[in-house]
Amino acid sequence: MKTIALHSTKYDRSLHYRYAARLVHEEPGHIMLYVMPGTRIESYRGAMLATHHSLQLYWADRSYNVHINWYSDWRPRSHYVNIASPATWPDGTLHFIDLDLDVIWRAQTGEVILDDEDEFALHQVRFGYPNELIAECLRSSAEVRDMIAGRVFPFDGSLYAWRPDGAPQ
Repeated sequence: MKTIALHSTKYDRSLHYRYAARLVHEEPGHIMLYVMPGTRIESYRGAMLATHHSLQLYWADRSYNVHINWYSDWRPRSHYVNIASPATWPDGTLHFIDLDLDVIWRAQTGEVILDDEDEFALHQVRFGYPNELIAECLRSSAEVRDMIAGRVFPFDGSLYAWRPDGAPQ
C-alpha cells in the first residue's frame, strides 16, 4: 500500500497531528487512509504511538472527517468525527484544519457525544473564528449527529467489517 503523510493544524497553523498513513482508496474529492497500532504520531501533546486501528475518511467538500476505530484486536471502538476544514491532498500530503468540535459515536454503547465544546468556545476568541466558520462548525456537527441517528453511511456500522489486505477477520 502507498503511504500518505497527514498534517493537521489548528486554526492558527500550529501543529495538531502529523503521521504517515496507508492509502486505502482515492477518487476525486475523497480519500481513505488506514493507521495501524504502533504508528508514530507527532502531536501538540508530544510524540506517541497509535494504540488502535483507524480507517479514516476525508472529503474535499465536507467540513468534517471520520475515523472508524477498532481496538487492537479488531473489536469495534468508535466513529470519531473531527469537525474540520475540508481536506486537501494535492502534493501527496493530506492537510486539514481541526476546528475543535468532535462527535463521537461509541460502538459498545451507541452513545453519541459532542466533545470539546469548551475548546471550541475558547478558540473562537483566541483565534478569532469568523462568524461564518462558527456557524459552519455547528451546522456540520448537527448534520453528523443526524446522519448517525439515521444510520446514514458511513454511520451505518458497515465499515466495521473492513480490514486491510492480509489482516485477520
